[in-house]
Parts: sequence; C-alpha cells; structure tokens
Amino acid sequence: MMGQIGVWSNRIGIIFSLLATMVFADTDSPSFYGKRAVAPIENAPESPVLTFQRRSIVITPTQDPMLSEVAIKESVKTATISELNAKHSSSNSIESSTDFLPLIELSRNEKLLAKKAHYYFERNWNKSTGFTDSVQGYHHVTMWDVGSDISAQLSLEGLGLQSIELTNTKLERLLNTLLTMPLYQNKLPNREYNTKTGKPSGRYSKTNNNGNGWSALDIGRLLIWLHILTQEKPQLAPLVNDITIAWSLASAVHDKTLYGTKLGSKGEYYRQEGRLGYLQYAAFGFSLFGFDVSASYEKKDVTQVNIEGILFYIDDRNMPFSTPDPYVLTRLELGDFTQWWEQLDTIYLLHKQKEKQTKRVWVFAEDAMNRTPWFAYNNLFFYGKSWLSTSSGGKPVEVFQTFSNKVALGLSVIYDDDYSKRLSERVVSNSLSYRSIPTGVYSDRSINTAYNINTNSMILSSLLYKMRNRTAMLPTSIIRHNESKDLVGGSNE
Repeated sequence: MMGQIGVWSNRIGIIFSLLATMVFADTDSPSFYGKRAVAPIENAPESPVLTFQRRSIVITPTQDPMLSEVAIKESVKTATISELNAKHSSSNSIESSTDFLPLIELSRNEKLLAKKAHYYFERNWNKSTGFTDSVQGYHHVTMWDVGSDISAQLSLEGLGLQSIELTNTKLERLLNTLLTMPLYQNKLPNREYNTKTGKPSGRYSKTNNNGNGWSALDIGRLLIWLHILTQEKPQLAPLVNDITIAWSLASAVHDKTLYGTKLGSKGEYYRQEGRLGYLQYAAFGFSLFGFDVSASYEKKDVTQVNIEGILFYIDDRNMPFSTPDPYVLTRLELGDFTQWWEQLDTIYLLHKQKEKQTKRVWVFAEDAMNRTPWFAYNNLFFYGKSWLSTSSGGKPVEVFQTFSNKVALGLSVIYDDDYSKRLSERVVSNSLSYRSIPTGVYSDRSINTAYNINTNSMILSSLLYKMRNRTAMLPTSIIRHNESKDLVGGSNE
C-alpha cells in the first residue's frame, strides 16, 4: 500500500497505451460527451430533453456551489517541496529506499495553472453528492468524469492545494454516492448522472431501466482510479470493495473483452465496446479487479497508415477515432510501457513535424466545445484523412480546435525539449485571462471556453506527475502482477 498521497515514496512504472474508441452519436443532439463505444445508429432518434441542452449552459456560468463545512472552516497550507521531500524520504515504501526520487519544484507559472485548475473543482463541486460537474454549469457526469474527479482530488492533495481532511471528506462522499445511486437495470452505472441528485439522467432515466445503458470504457477508467484510491487511501478500501461487489462488473466482460449496452427505440444492444487505445486502457481497469480481458490486447483489427512519412497504428473497424488523449493518460497514470500499441513517441513526433510545416503549434485531442457540435474528436487520422476534426458522429467540424490545453501540458511534462517548453508556455498564455483553464484554441484563433472536468483534471495530474519526478500513479508491484498474467499483449512484434 502506498499510504497518503502527500507522501511519494515509490517509483512507478507501468503498462500500456491507448488510442480512441467511440460510438455513433445522434448528431442532432448537442452533447459535451464523446461516445467511446460502438453502437448502431437509430433511425428515429428521440428528441433530447430540453433540460439537458448544453448550448445555453456553457455560456452562462452558475453561482459557486457551497462547499462542505470542512472546506469553509479550514485553511489549507501549501507544503513546501522541502517539507514534502522530508516526508517522502522518511516514509515506509513498497520500493527500496535507494529508489527515492526527490520531488521537483514547480515553476511559478505551473503553480498558477494548478491554482486555476483548483478553482474549477472549488466552483463546480456538489456538496450533496460529492460529484463535480462535467462542464461548468452542466450538472451531469459520466463514470469517465468521475474517474477524472478522483484523479483531481488526489492531485490537489498531492500538490499541497487541498488538505488531507478535505480530500478524504470529498472522496468519501463521492464513493457513498457511487454505492447508493440507482444502476441501469440494477447492474451497472448508467451512462450519465445528475451531479446534484445522484440520479440517472439522459434518455430513459425516468423509466424502470434507470437510463439508457452503460459504457464499459467509462467504467474501466473509473476502476483504474478506484484501485489507485485503495492504494493511496487504504481507509477507503472497504467502501470501494462494497461498490465493486454491488456492481455487476462481470456483465461488462464477454469473450475476454469489454461489452457495453445502449437502450434505444428498437431495444437494447449489447456489443463489444472499444477501439484501439481506449479498449486496452479501460480493460486494464477490469484486470485490476480480477477479470480476464486478455482478448482486448490481441494484435488484430488494426492497420498502419502513413501520416506525412510517419507510420501510425489505427483501428480498422468503423469509427476509428484517433486522438492523443489515451496515450497521454496511460503515461501519466500507468507509466511508460513498451508494447505494440504504445505510440506516444510517434504522436509527439507528428506534432513537432506539424509545427514545422505550418509554423503554428498544433495539439490535437478530444474535447468539449462551447459551440456546435459541443464535442469533437480532433483526429490524427480518420477514414483516410490526417488531422481531421469530427463530431461524435464522424461529421467534419469546420472551425475546429487546433490546440488542446490539457494534452499540451501533459506532453510538456512527459517530454523535455524545446518543443515541450513551447507547449507549456502556450498553455500558460492561453489561460492567463481566465479563472479556470480553458479547453483550447480554435482554428480561427478564438478561445474554447467550455470549461470542463477533464481539462482541469489532466492539468492537475500532469503537474503532479512532474512534481513526483515524472512517476505515474500506479505502483510497479501492480504492473508486474498483471504482466505475469500476460494481460498486456505479449509480443512487441
């Protein structure tokens, strides 16, 4: 066990990488969420409930939510690096003391970014459930977002921006909501929940089904963070155990890979979920809880494409979205692992080459938008075209996002060269005029101000990764155990 997150006493290395996997979406309905699964297009999509329209909510901010009594009373003291290093070196560790790596002092600008990202979670946290809104002013959340929430809370504590007591209070409240909230058909979490009530939201949420299905990929990401939470906060492990017992996790695993459900007008669809990248990432979450998901790591249904002279793997099934996000998440959360699907170095090289060709810094990613289509996959390659931005349904976006602040900062802490420095400087300049970190920059050079949980969470986890001397969150002992079970795909050939 790793102990409290303020104490960093172990080097962490890990397991695999990811790419993009999604679903056909009803493009008529504005949505801040991508579809990381594969589901049939319904011929007669239902009209979206007006309450859940995102277009009017992003632009008009809401009042700050009330924090808990703990938050109001406490005054969080930011620990100095020397203090944290003292705790670090004196603590019990699952690694040898010779593996001790001193913490790295963040720059003034990096600390500024951390405080801005912190503000997002202060403003958008909901006392009643412990959930944080997925997009500012939009009171709904997916299980993917809940994983981002846990990541952010642990990162805030690790960065010295939030006390242990407040972090524990928030996480315990979040876990209790996960334990008591209604499940889709009493099996697994629905795709979306109201952050104020903890009730299912979206289509069919008012029916006995409690929603329109589950996303195995979203749940898989959450499982990664639930497992990390048991390592960082052992006192919360019993509550995590209760959650995983209450949920029918086995329903999301079939033929040693992940399966999701989607309820539509023609009935429920149960089918394989995930494409190259997200599938492997999410499957690892299930493996941490004892499931055999080895088929998810077989080298099949993929092909290599040539992007301006650089070879890049893509999924050759339908809707093969390909963004850097899953690769960056893998490195930050799970560590550096060399397997056939690991392509972060290639992605970094593609972006450096794009800058040379266009004389402009590009960082593609999947992100929420403050304009139609409200969510986009900015793909490195999609159906024969490189550097193509599309909606969740695969329709090209005319004014697209060319620079993602979250992925840019992630790359800037993973790599160390002149290009990575330019990335971090650009994130700082993009954020100076805003209380929270904005999402990114559009092709017309306007700012994407769809303030959201995933952007601000990755900002925090990236900074923690750097401060911890570029070590990921999951203990190496966990990785070695899973490698021994050959869950990572075996050969690099």
